[in-house]
Amino acid sequence: MGNCLHCFQTSSEISAAPNIASAPTYQKPHIEDELLSPRSPLKNANNCDTNRSSFKKSLVLINGDAATMSDIITTAVKESREVSDNTLNQLFEEYKDPDEDTILTEGIERLCHDLKYQPDEFAILVLAWCLDASQMCRFTKTEFIDGLHKMCADSIETVRIRLEQTIEMLKVDTEMFKQLYRFTFRFGLEPDQRILSLDMAISLWKLVFTVHTPELLGNWVHFLEQHPSIRGIPKDTWNMFLNFSEQCDINNYDDTEAWPSLFDDFVDYERSRLTPLTGVAESESAAENSHDTTGAAIVVATENTQFEEYVAADYADDDNNNDDYSNQAHPHALHPHPSQVGKTDSTATTGIRSANDDIL
Repeated sequence: MGNCLHCFQTSSEISAAPNIASAPTYQKPHIEDELLSPRSPLKNANNCDTNRSSFKKSLVLINGDAATMSDIITTAVKESREVSDNTLNQLFEEYKDPDEDTILTEGIERLCHDLKYQPDEFAILVLAWCLDASQMCRFTKTEFIDGLHKMCADSIETVRIRLEQTIEMLKVDTEMFKQLYRFTFRFGLEPDQRILSLDMAISLWKLVFTVHTPELLGNWVHFLEQHPSIRGIPKDTWNMFLNFSEQCDINNYDDTEAWPSLFDDFVDYERSRLTPLTGVAESESAAENSHDTTGAAIVVATENTQFEEYVAADYADDDNNNDDYSNQAHPHALHPHPSQVGKTDSTATTGIRSANDDIL
């Protein structure tokens, strides 16, 4: 988080060996996406309030004991009434810094421990989003109390339940995920900065895409890691990457579209990386075919040589007469060459006929 990057470094690494497949064909991206168009600020509690129908569905999934929608609404209202400022103030006091009226790094680590999460887990990013935290490694008193009010949570147990419900909603609600994605950029900025550092952007991309992970994420991270000279990631690049990751087709990429130049560089890098691999595969295939052809020629030549030796042996007569064929078995007849199977051996016939002439 901010001045303590280790708080938000993901514990698991993205698969190392890049192997990109052609993405499915999508409609042309509309660059004037709602991500870039002027929108009202995030809704209260970033859609964590209990008025959303998807939240009501999640209540059924998690609690499983509400018979009707009316029961769900009644339960939510009852819970919201039970959340008091006094209770939330007491909870805040448990984690706030002794010298400052704010929850700082140490308090956040204790909060994560009590919630049974690691500081670098996706759920803690979701918590920061629900609290609408303005900076990493710190929750102000207003952010903490107002955020938990909107989450209808006044204890560690209910906070964890609300986080589980919200994560389930993020898996199916793409609009909600977009709002989390946009928040993540602002959350990762250093004070008075407009651009994410490259290391921070990589860590946050890995983290926010814990759900809705795009296929090219591993290749994208690999590309960024191979180009540490990249100055940083501006807001437009961050926001447009969500569309790019869903629509990019390396083989049919149109560099005339209004994508950031960093995306053009990524596609060029992937194409140049894949081209040598294709050439090696074709060379190996050609070498294999050449080997098969040469081997077949050697076999044919060997068989022809053996056949010629058999024929030469048939005509070798020790005493220059033909009685050898009548007194001994014909070696060629016992072991015919495959090419001679089914054919009449004229030499053998001649030898037998000459022997019969001698008898007569």
